[in-house]
Amino acid sequence: MKIIRTILYIVGIFAVCSCVSNGKQDIADDDLYKDVVLGEDLVRIGMPDKLDFLINNLVISDEMIGLLAKSEKNLFDRSLLNSTENVQYYNTSKSKAVNMGVYGAELNYLIHFEQTGYSMKYMAASKQLADQIGVAMAFDQRLVEEYQNNVENKDSLINIIFVVYDNARRMLKNEEQFMLSSLVIVGSWVENMYITTELFQRTKSTSLKSKLVTSIIEQKDYLEKILDAVVLLDEGDNIFVTDVIENLKSIDAQYQGFGDKLLSESDVEALRQNIAKVRMKIIQVK
Repeated sequence: MKIIRTILYIVGIFAVCSCVSNGKQDIADDDLYKDVVLGEDLVRIGMPDKLDFLINNLVISDEMIGLLAKSEKNLFDRSLLNSTENVQYYNTSKSKAVNMGVYGAELNYLIHFEQTGYSMKYMAASKQLADQIGVAMAFDQRLVEEYQNNVENKDSLINIIFVVYDNARRMLKNEEQFMLSSLVIVGSWVENMYITTELFQRTKSTSLKSKLVTSIIEQKDYLEKILDAVVLLDEGDNIFVTDVIENLKSIDAQYQGFGDKLLSESDVEALRQNIAKVRMKIIQVK
């Protein structure tokens, strides 16, 4: 089946889209739909709209990293990153997609905390995974070189990354890649939550913690929508996807257990521990 939209999102990158609206190289939506026939089953379950929502609203989890960086630059911890050496060990399209999302969120983390020189390794890791899941052309050589030449210019890097990954999401054109798109979103969301909850425990600012708690609570509904999309796309024949679903359900169950109360620091710590376990399963190499 063909689909109505080509969707891939490296969430950690798109947090900054509102900052770079001038000069970004958009492709008109009408061009995306030319000669594309929407699969009947995808219409019935509303999948294009579901994934559009996830793409457009992942920005909220991305923004938590920006909030932390703006408030306390000294919170940066390189040890939180997934090693770029792991790229060579992700050997299925689905593990590559979810970790492409992880590396995208880490690029967001590195750029916001002004670790732009070090970010080149993560740009290369993302490009390698993009090549392997079929969106190699998104990483136009000119843009890669432009990134290399602007490592000291945070705003330029943000704009370049936006263009690169906006190109990537528009190049995914078949039903299998619909699932890959959702897994990229999963990887980005989990990594954003992992970094946020890790750094939450380290900040001494009460006001910052209060803002972060509000954002963390807002992620409850978003997580439910991620689960809805992945479950609907799951054909039940892939152990990796089954594990991803079960891991996300464990986080969702924890959110449900909190109810509607304002989270305490101990609640956030419990959530951190669970997210860290889920994240470790996602990035682990065989």
